[in-house]
Amino acid sequence: KKMLNINNFIFKLNKTTSTTKYYRCEDSRCTVTARTDLEDNILNIKGDHCHPPEPEEIQIRVFKQVVKARAISESTPIPQIYDEEAARIDLSTLAIAALPSQGELGSTLNKARRLQTPSIPNSQLFDIPQSYTKTLKNLPFLCIDQIIKRKTRILVFASDEQLKLLFNSSVILMDGTFSSSPSIFDQVYCIHAIKVEQSFVCVFALLLDRKKPTYKYLFHELRNKATQLNMTFNPCTIMSDFEGTLAEILKIEFPNSQHVGCFFHYTQTIYRNIQQLGLSSEYVVDDEFRNTCRKLMALALMPVSLVLQAYDDLHDSVLESSSTTFDLLKPLFSYFENQWIKNVDIQRWNVYGLHMRTNNNAEGYHNRLNLRISKYHPNIWAFIRCIQGEENRFNHLLMQMKGGLTARPKTKKTLAIQHRIDTLYIRYDNGDINANELLNGLSYVVAKNIKSKRK
Repeated sequence: KKMLNINNFIFKLNKTTSTTKYYRCEDSRCTVTARTDLEDNILNIKGDHCHPPEPEEIQIRVFKQVVKARAISESTPIPQIYDEEAARIDLSTLAIAALPSQGELGSTLNKARRLQTPSIPNSQLFDIPQSYTKTLKNLPFLCIDQIIKRKTRILVFASDEQLKLLFNSSVILMDGTFSSSPSIFDQVYCIHAIKVEQSFVCVFALLLDRKKPTYKYLFHELRNKATQLNMTFNPCTIMSDFEGTLAEILKIEFPNSQHVGCFFHYTQTIYRNIQQLGLSSEYVVDDEFRNTCRKLMALALMPVSLVLQAYDDLHDSVLESSSTTFDLLKPLFSYFENQWIKNVDIQRWNVYGLHMRTNNNAEGYHNRLNLRISKYHPNIWAFIRCIQGEENRFNHLLMQMKGGLTARPKTKKTLAIQHRIDTLYIRYDNGDINANELLNGLSYVVAKNIKSKRK
């Protein structure tokens, strides 16, 4: 029954009429009664209590209610909820002394959580209760739910506000994460919109695999959603990793968009190949070797029209300078030519002229999502509860942005690196330096960028 706190005494609801609520003291020995209007504004209290007030009992009840509500609505471990609320709520000394321990409350809270959680499915064929298809404000959230082939399903969660921001954005980021995905799916694929230099997560897609038909279906359905909202889904720039199947579908589905790979992934992949070739020690101790590797990385910052010639010039200069160095670098040049010249379109890994060159916002968000879920491959219901909270956070960030909030300022180091890049471009355009000098200067910037990423 509904309870009411009046002067540190607890009253329970006895009956309700069309205009009035009638309460009586919770202690069965006590005869005190109270009347309120329907909004619980006190109209009358009758009688004297036969027992003293217990303010600490009220504090404990409030604590229990808050912990129980969080246990039901979140996937956060119950001991963590207990500790967080115990630290947050200002309990009196007497309340702390009388407060049940986490162990004493644990079974009750686990039972409450189980009663509110549907059975955990072990396949993709399951019903989704209504509360898991809505946002925390009870608005539509599950926007796509389709079985696209036998026993395989795609689920996409996004509110109308998230979709509108996505379809209105000229720059979007795409990235998948696997540890946060429920075990009955392969990955969580998130799409982010960039607005006023701030990244907003707009789509959570649970995908069954990383195959072309799946990506094609996802983008096709999002286009349909855009049409339903009288909008279009045609971003100017799409940034993602270098997944081959995704790249092929993006070419087909977004022929007018610029598809750019993440510069950090690009440099990371090249360095990983250096490690695989057993050349890590040479990279550390041999200046000429290291400088050549950084020039290969810096090709992504060169104007597209200069890339091939700059690569050939770099290859020839190493060949002419030292046969020993060339022998060391030969497998790396072979890898680079096969992967980044022949296999991947230069336009995909070239970030010339872009101030946003990495997908780090999306990856940073995945780290946040993993921390929020706090479990490797959560069950589907815990996952949905988590992203319902993330959608609520999206609304808060969006309102703050509309109210004039700016993105986190870039660090002095980031601004300094960008200034150096811009300066080198201006010098090249003015004829002060040639293409080889431009590449050399950009390789120094790559060195600074790599160091800052490792810190």
